[in-house]
Formats: sequence, C-alpha cells, structure tokens
Amino acid sequence: LSLVASTCNAHEVWILTPAEIEALATAPVPTLFLSHLWLSVAAAICVLVSACALRAEDRLGHRLEDAMRPLTARALEAGPLVLRVSLGSMLGLAALGGLPRHGVAPWTTPTFLVPDMPLTLLPGWEFLAPAQFAVALLLCAGLAVRACGIALVLFSGIGLALFGPGFLSYTPHFAAPGLVLALTGGGAMSLDRLIGTDHVLHPPAPVWQFGWRLAQVLIGIGFIYLAVAFKLFQPTLIIAILEHGNMPTLGLPVTVVALIMTGVEITAGVLIAMGRLIRPLAAILIGAMSLLALVLGETPLFHANLYGMMIFFLLAGPRLPVPAAHGSALREAGA
Repeated sequence: LSLVASTCNAHEVWILTPAEIEALATAPVPTLFLSHLWLSVAAAICVLVSACALRAEDRLGHRLEDAMRPLTARALEAGPLVLRVSLGSMLGLAALGGLPRHGVAPWTTPTFLVPDMPLTLLPGWEFLAPAQFAVALLLCAGLAVRACGIALVLFSGIGLALFGPGFLSYTPHFAAPGLVLALTGGGAMSLDRLIGTDHVLHPPAPVWQFGWRLAQVLIGIGFIYLAVAFKLFQPTLIIAILEHGNMPTLGLPVTVVALIMTGVEITAGVLIAMGRLIRPLAAILIGAMSLLALVLGETPLFHANLYGMMIFFLLAGPRLPVPAAHGSALREAGA
C-alpha cells in the first residue's frame, strides 16, 4: 500500500497549493527521516509506550469500562446520530463544492467525498455529485440509513476505481463509517424509527461484532497508510504545513515534531486495528485533529468522517453493545 502512493495525492494537498506540492516533492528529505539510528530509536519508544499502555489496559481496563457504562448504554442511540450527521454534512458540502481544497473558490467545484477529488476531472461522472447530495440528505434525516451506509462503502470503492491509487488515502476511512451505519442504522432522532423501517436490512447477530471489528481494522489501516506514505516517506509535506500554520513546537525542531506526529499516528493505527485502547485513542485523536485544525485555521468538516467514528468509538468502546433483538436471539440460542 505504501509503495503505490503518489506524491500529489496526499491529503496535505487540501492545504498546500499545487506549486508548493511540486516544489516539496523534489525537496531533500530531512536527515532525521533518513537516519536508521533515530528512526530505530523512535520505533523503540513507540513500542515501549504501546507495551506500557497495553499493560495498563489489561490491569485497569475493566475499571474504565465500568466508569464508561453510561456512555456504552447510549452508544447505539447517540453514536449513529453523530456519525450520520457528520457524514451527511461532509457529503452534502462536497457535492455542492462547499469543501474545496486550498486555492479553489467555494461552491464552484463539486468534489467526490474529499476536497482534492474534483468531479470535473471525470467527464460523464458528474451525476456522482447529486448522488452524494441525495445520500447526504437521507443520512441527515435518518431515512434508509443502512442502505446509505452500503452506498458509502460502494462510494469508497468507486473513488478508488475512478481516481486510482491516490484514493487509497480515503477508502478505509469512508468504508468503515459506512459499514458501521449499515450495522447500526440511524440511531436516535431518525425517520427510520419514526415510520417503523428501522428493521429493514437489519444484519444478523453473528456479523454484529465482526462488522465492528472490521471497522476498527479499516480505521487503523487508514491511519497507518497515511502516516507511512505521507509523513514517513514525504515528511516535507507535513513540515511545510506545520511551518505554514506556525504550529507551537515547545522549542523542538519542526522535524522532530513531524517525527513525533508520525509515530503517534502509526502507533494509534496499529492499536486501533488490534482493537485495543479504543476509547483512550479516540479521545487523543479527537484532541489532535482539533488542535491541528485550530492551528491551521481549517474547518473540522475536512475530517468529519473521522470525528464521527472517533466519537462512536469513545461511546461504544472495543465491543459494540448488543441491541435488544440480538440479545434475545442469543439468549434463545443459549437455551
């Protein structure tokens, strides 16, 4: 996955201009990112921190789960609501050209899911803009949510087919929330519940936890891919972004900050894919994305899909609560 990444398709192009991307693509990579010694030290620190965190989870994880029971009890109500509204907002704005990349006038260029995938590059596929908008309206209203989740999974595959390997940066992070909505439905304040269609496409009990774990794996793989392909292999991009935004470095060289960010993203991706430390990592990543958005002056809607998933992870934890219908089925099977 790392080898097929192309220079001009990183999500950093949302902020940097094409001219800057072209210049940075040929700029020399900082020595820190070429040093086997310092990369090994950084990897060893990540492994040590992960081992300590996993040990702490083994010893104290049950206490955290007990403390989070009020959130867990509301996960199937609030989680789908937050996720579908965040996705609906992002898809609707993308369809209308309201989430453009840097240098593009708002409301002029419809994009496919993300700012750097303009539909103007695909003659004959302009209908994807109204299709996105229709899915966005349905998600916000909470109508046919499971079908919309399946559509979002299909969108993530269509993007890869149309835009090529560059869309790998986004495929897992849209497929995962689509999969989750296909499992859970619309949650609270959905029209599906109001009109009694929430049972349509309801998945069988055996796939419930499997689907949740698959979503975790997709999210984790997405973070690993982004960190390796666009921070470890192309650190000049993230360094330029940090310099543009005057990111506070606490006296550290900006290259060191970039390496720390890379290590955090890779470590978080690995642990999420393993299904470990889900709630703490969700809180950390929400804070990190919010800080970066604040410093760079960008809208959090650029990462609304990830905000929705992290909030759902924070609510539900490592295992998705079993709905009442599944609980009854499992009890009957046990009897």
